[in-house]
Formats: sequence, structure tokens, C-alpha cells
Amino acid sequence: MFFHLLFCLATAASATTPFGISQFDRTGQIAWTNAFANGVCTIEGVSTLASQQTNQWQPLKNYFTSNSANGMVTLPVNSDNRFFRVLAVDVSTNTPQGYTNLLESYGLLHTFAGTGAGAIDGVNYWSAGFEGGYATNAALSRPHMAMADEAGNVFIVDKDSHSVLKVTPDGRIHTVAGTHYPGDGPNAATLATQVNLHSPNGLYVHGDGTFFILDTGNGKVRRVDAKGVMTTLFSIPGGLNVGRGLWVDEGELDAVIGDGTTLKLWNPTNGVTILNENFVDLGNIIATAKEKNVIVTDRGDDKVYSVDIHGKNLGVRTLIYGKGHGNPVVEGTSAVTNCLNGVRGIWKLPSDGYLLALHEGNQILHVDGADIVHVFIDGQNGAHSGDGDWFHSPGYKIAQARSVTMDSQGNILIVENDSGYVRKIDFQRMSP
Repeated sequence: MFFHLLFCLATAASATTPFGISQFDRTGQIAWTNAFANGVCTIEGVSTLASQQTNQWQPLKNYFTSNSANGMVTLPVNSDNRFFRVLAVDVSTNTPQGYTNLLESYGLLHTFAGTGAGAIDGVNYWSAGFEGGYATNAALSRPHMAMADEAGNVFIVDKDSHSVLKVTPDGRIHTVAGTHYPGDGPNAATLATQVNLHSPNGLYVHGDGTFFILDTGNGKVRRVDAKGVMTTLFSIPGGLNVGRGLWVDEGELDAVIGDGTTLKLWNPTNGVTILNENFVDLGNIIATAKEKNVIVTDRGDDKVYSVDIHGKNLGVRTLIYGKGHGNPVVEGTSAVTNCLNGVRGIWKLPSDGYLLALHEGNQILHVDGADIVHVFIDGQNGAHSGDGDWFHSPGYKIAQARSVTMDSQGNILIVENDSGYVRKIDFQRMSP
């Protein structure tokens, strides 16, 4: 018989509605109410009452909370008697304590994929011996983006091996699109691993495992369904100059691509049209929650913009962060007035704020809801270190950050270094 004792620890979300557990059953399902609207809940456990009394609680799982009304998760259960508790912290990062709480909600840094052998641009480092092996033993060939589906599979667009790779939850790497040889495969429905691609360097993944490829050398956006069948969603008239950023909405009725200086919109009715052609060197693209606009990085201009993709302001861009190239980021100051050197990646956090990846700046930044910038993880040219350490401990850990995303479990994924690495920051607090 299972025996689980649960209780809650938290600062009250309000004076009249304290945080509390509303349900827990033998299947491990636990529900709570009145967590922080911008917060993190942590499940901790111990195996014995003595361990509980000596404060030997171990963090088991973190969850972002974006609704103060309720939350529900399912814990893994086994035949051992265990004690559990739930903690809640506020990570509203426009306060110093909120940012500290966010930092402490994340744990170790790891190399998730790549050996660092692939340093030369234009060289394909893929070997058939990597297929099905551990991703940390595979040489990547200038990867540009890593993004996960809801099942925990991480997709990596590997430009110079002309393919898309998938790392499954067991840490093994598999080819899921492309043949590792350049070419222009068929547009009609074909098994994705039988379609030649050419220098793909944009990727967007939907939760069900459907993914989209910016097939830059062929000037196409390819779609691969959850069964591994590829079709061409659309071709770009005149091809692509330098393509990196790609976003496709859930209904596949809108897609936005970055083509060097030009941001382009596709939909089935109008085909490919120009949104705005006043950029310098576009990076990655994400959408706002309501998908009325997209957020884009301009690596060449060191700035971040919002661009309308619907309505009367179609194509109008608004500067959000950055003032151009110059001095290093100043911790705790405005992201609007900082120099975001080579800003390339962007991701919206479930709480407030964004993560930014700086290629030339060699950093991952956090920008909070009040537009204050913090150095989330630091780096410099040539750095690749910190595996097994707390990600925010002192020292230079990354170089040439290409993209930053987050999986469905809250873990942070970073593509960094011309040598080809994907790094991961665990969404799990360190042990007390």
C-alpha cells in the first residue's frame, strides 16, 4: 500500500487565499490552489520521517504556474512509502527576489548533443556510425536551432549535414529528415529521410511532433508530419538569400520567414508576400500568444522588434530591445538602452520576460517584465565549459549562442558554438 504525506510551503499568494493542496490520491495526482500567477511550484520528497525531520528533502519536479486559481500534475508512484511536500515561489522577475527565485529554480548545465568536432563551416561531419547512438558522441555540422515537442523529443536542424536530427528522451540521436547529402528532393509526400535538403538552417516544431524546415539552399519550407512524411508547404519565389528564422502557426495558415534583410509572410490565400525589408541580418522568430504579431531578432542590427502580421498595421515594426552594437550588456539596466551584440535567438518564458541569445555577445540574457536585462548565463569566444555545474555559477560557459528555446518540461535548450553543441539547463532546483 502506498502512503504519501503531503503539505505545502509558500508565501501566501494573497493575504486571504493561501497556497494549499486541494487533492491528492493513490494514483499520484495532486492539485493545488492559489499558487503565484508568475511562479514555480516544486514537488519535493523524502523516504523516511527521520529524513524529513533533518531537512533532507530532495527536489523532484518543477512546474511553472501562470494561473493562481489552480494547478494539477501527476507524480510517479512506486511501492515505497514516501513523504512529499509542495513549495511555491514567486518568479515575477521585475523584482530582485523574483529573479533570484527564477535562477534558483534551475539547476545543472549539460552538453546535450555534439562533440565539438565540427568547427569548419561547409564541412559535413556526419557519420553513419552516429545513427542511433548517444547524441553526445555525434559530431554536429553547424547546427542552428534545437526545439522540442510535447513528448520530449528534441529536433536539431544541422545545416552542413543537410539534415534534421532528433534526440529522443533516452539521449540517442536519429536522422528524421534529409539524407546527409545536398540536393533538392521531391515536393510531393515522401518519407522525410529520403528527401535531399540543401543547407537547412531554420526549424519550427509543433507539440505533436510535426516540424517545419527552412530548406535555405532550395528556397522552400518543408513540412514533416508525425509519421515522418515530408511535403513542401511552399516555395519562396526567387529563393532565399540568408534564411534562419521560421515560425509556422498551429493551424498552418500563416508562416513567417527571415530572408536576410527581409521578413516575409506566407498564407495559402496570398502566397509569399513581403512584410518588411528594412532589417540588416534577421535571426530567429517567435509569435506572441495571440499571434497578432511576431517577435524577431535582427542579428546584424543588434535589436529586437515586434512586427504586425495581421490587420491595418501589417508589416509595421516596433523596436522592443537594443540600441545597436557597442559595449557589453550592463547587468540590471534597461534592455532598451543596452547593446545586444549579435542578438540571434529569442524565447518567451511561461512567466514574464524573454530569453535572448547573443552570438557575438556570447551570452544568454533574461529580460524581465519591466524590460530590465540580466546575464542569465555568461560566455566568451572559445568557451565551452560548466557541464555538471549550476548554470549560473561564476565563469564563462558558452560561446556564439545561436538559439535558445524551452521544452514542455521547462528545460532550457541552447545551440552554441560554431563547433556544434546543444546545451541543456535542467528545470530542477539543486538539493538543499
